[in-house]
Amino acid sequence: MGVRGQWPARPSPSEIMAKARWHLLFSLYTARASGNERAMTYALPHARPGQVIGLLGGSFDPPHAGHLHISREALKRFGLDRLWWLVSPGNPLKTAGPAPLDQRMTAARALVDHPRIAITDIEARTGTRHTAATLRVLRALCPGVRFVWLMGADNLAQFHLWQDWREILDTVPVGVLARPGQRISARLSPAARIYARARIPARDSQALGHANAPAWCFLNVPMMDISSTRLRAGGAWVGPLQT
Repeated sequence: MGVRGQWPARPSPSEIMAKARWHLLFSLYTARASGNERAMTYALPHARPGQVIGLLGGSFDPPHAGHLHISREALKRFGLDRLWWLVSPGNPLKTAGPAPLDQRMTAARALVDHPRIAITDIEARTGTRHTAATLRVLRALCPGVRFVWLMGADNLAQFHLWQDWREILDTVPVGVLARPGQRISARLSPAARIYARARIPARDSQALGHANAPAWCFLNVPMMDISSTRLRAGGAWVGPLQT
């Protein structure tokens, strides 16, 4: 059996949007039932039909200059109008939980000084924990907006472990920013092999946001030698914010 035969058939666009509508209704119902007013208001950054908006998801535990650097590179190299940081409640692939969400949101807002980069906790507000579900909700909430999913090359290397990963690639274009030491493993990953024909050459990266999915682009960009893991290990990010 080939690699392709290991995964189920792709859902149709109508099935994906039906899931999105169901998830929106369910999240509103559970928010009202639990009295969670925060989840009842999505408080998304401003977006209008036709805009190309990059989505950079992560724990941001803590957010740092490296996140800001790759965001600026993505805005420039992928021809994005805006970029949103999706600060997640937690990473489903990690066992240890991050710092409190409010702490990470506050730190992210304090760090970002770019007029085209916005911060959102939409996943906490809608109850989504996986990227595919988050994309369904965003596309339902923002009709006409062209979203581009952004990630590092290390994430591409394990992308086939993400829930509904093929749906992600079939739904929105994906921009991959290469990090040191991860380029070879990313290019040889199952996702890269299966979707090889959907790859856009780096020289055409500006067209990614207007490409029809599946489409992805792999860029080698200068990276800052900094990581959230090392900041936590070095004691630069500890405990809840002091009041």
